[in-house]
Amino acid sequence: MLSTKHQIVVVGAGISGMSCAYRLQTELPNVQVTVMSDDFTPNLTSDGSGGLWEPYAAFGTDPDKIKIWSDITYEYLEKLALSSDSLKAGVSCVGAHYLSKDPLLEIPCIMRHTKHVRRMTKEQARRMHPAAIDGYSYSTFTCEPKIYLPWITEKLKKAGGSVVKRRVRELTKLCEEFDLVVNCTGLGAEELAGDASLVPVRGQVIKVKGVNVVSYKSWLLNGDSFWVYIIPGINTTTLGGTYEYGVGDNKVAEGERKRIMDMCCWLEPALKNCTVEKDWVGLRPARKSGIRLEVDSTYHSTVKVIHNYGHDGSGVSLHWGCAAEVVAKATESLHIPYILASKL
Repeated sequence: MLSTKHQIVVVGAGISGMSCAYRLQTELPNVQVTVMSDDFTPNLTSDGSGGLWEPYAAFGTDPDKIKIWSDITYEYLEKLALSSDSLKAGVSCVGAHYLSKDPLLEIPCIMRHTKHVRRMTKEQARRMHPAAIDGYSYSTFTCEPKIYLPWITEKLKKAGGSVVKRRVRELTKLCEEFDLVVNCTGLGAEELAGDASLVPVRGQVIKVKGVNVVSYKSWLLNGDSFWVYIIPGINTTTLGGTYEYGVGDNKVAEGERKRIMDMCCWLEPALKNCTVEKDWVGLRPARKSGIRLEVDSTYHSTVKVIHNYGHDGSGVSLHWGCAAEVVAKATESLHIPYILASKL
């Protein structure tokens, strides 16, 4: 190639892809990053997420890795939430409350990697809901992809990166055009990378307006693909929802919609006066053996592919930390001697 810059392509424009692209463009010297996707925000799986930092899924992934990636993301969101860019980026500080009608003998697995967890007294739990007798609280953040993705896309462009609408069918051909390929295609990696271990996990939620909800509230249910949660947002509140492993149907199920609305109104009566903005169904990209974040040398004799997919329902919670590891692997793959200091 005639260019003296390292040409990097990131395939996939969801929260994983865009965060990798931005970190690569701003932290590596002498690079040109291009994001390539057949679709962009607001038409992505990421866009429907309520955006709560809560690394609850990505089963099969090394817990130590989850902790590293989620901690990095938490610190980044904390810094962003306290900055002047918080509203533009769609990032907010929120309190989180998990409630249960049964005694909780230990911290629920869904909260294993959360921070500043506090056990509620019975009285505190009942003040949150009269049917609750136990619960946990902690402080966290929401990072709403519908707002965050346009914001980070513009930051990428201002930093010198670019986006191209193009359907990628073969990673091998990209290796002939670029010096490094980063694969952040989620469920698309089943076809693009030949990964048969990917599994869709169906999630259905309702986006509502017209209600003043200031904290995340969830009712813990055992042994079910459905749990009740309410996620406050800057413009909308997200009501959920389902976690249906292996279900690839992305149509709205009316029965689930009624169940979500009824249970969320029971958990937070003020929602009875809300206005429904939209129903949304998305397919979380789970992987049987956990997140794939590794360098692959099988596509080209000299050009490497870095895979970063399979985040299940923890894409928001892990995106900045996973992107940090992608930058480190890119540095080694391109034989770059140093990394520029990261700027928010």
